Amino acid sequence: MEAIVYISHGSRSNDWNEQFISFITETMKENIAPIQAYGFFELAAPSIGEAIESCIRKGATTVTVVPVLLLSGNHALIDIPTEIADSQAQFPTIPIMYANVLGSDHLFLPAIMDKLQEKGYQQTQDELVLLVAHGSGHEETAQELSQLTKVVREVLKTPVEWGYLSREPHYLKKLEMTLFKEYQKVYIVPHFLSKGGFTDKIERQLHEAFPKEIGNQIILCNPTGYHELLHTMIQNRARTPKKPTIKQLKDS
Repeated sequence: MEAIVYISHGSRSNDWNEQFISFITETMKENIAPIQAYGFFELAAPSIGEAIESCIRKGATTVTVVPVLLLSGNHALIDIPTEIADSQAQFPTIPIMYANVLGSDHLFLPAIMDKLQEKGYQQTQDELVLLVAHGSGHEETAQELSQLTKVVREVLKTPVEWGYLSREPHYLKKLEMTLFKEYQKVYIVPHFLSKGGFTDKIERQLHEAFPKEIGNQIILCNPTGYHELLHTMIQNRARTPKKPTIKQLKDS
């Protein structure tokens, strides 16, 4: 029997964790896998190992772990696979596979458009859309965010750029380079699943750096969020070819 385990980062905020649980419970209704569970990488329970073990105890003969993460990074590329490898060592006869992150899926476009239109985006050439993610030193992360930016730009046929909150290329530098030269308005879209510390940090930085422009020339949008199309994206990841775990790679 196939099992699907959906993994979120986890948070000290119960509200944040409950948002994920509520959302992923709806996602589970769209999958015909006989066994499904969710887990958290850190700061909440059940853990990844506990979620995998619960599925195997229920009779799962294969397990697919789906990271409910927007982009690759340390958690997706190193931390979660390491946790999976520990479970694989505990249950060596049960294949445990690992799906891709959500990445640059074109289905993000309606979610991004919803956030822009909430703030009055008119889809004109003198408006810039700036996607902001947390940031990672992994090339995969930059490639995914760059590709998503390209998808949005090609569909909207308007200027779209991207930047990081915590690394180069930093979104504030991109904002400074473009704001007063070309665009009447810049729409900042935080590419996160929900509001929290990262979005609060963006808001603080914008108020500190551009106190006169924020709310007028600079428009801060709500984060990409748990859009209903994420259900489809997540299930697509669960159904597509899977990557082997670290242990399987070492043993091959």
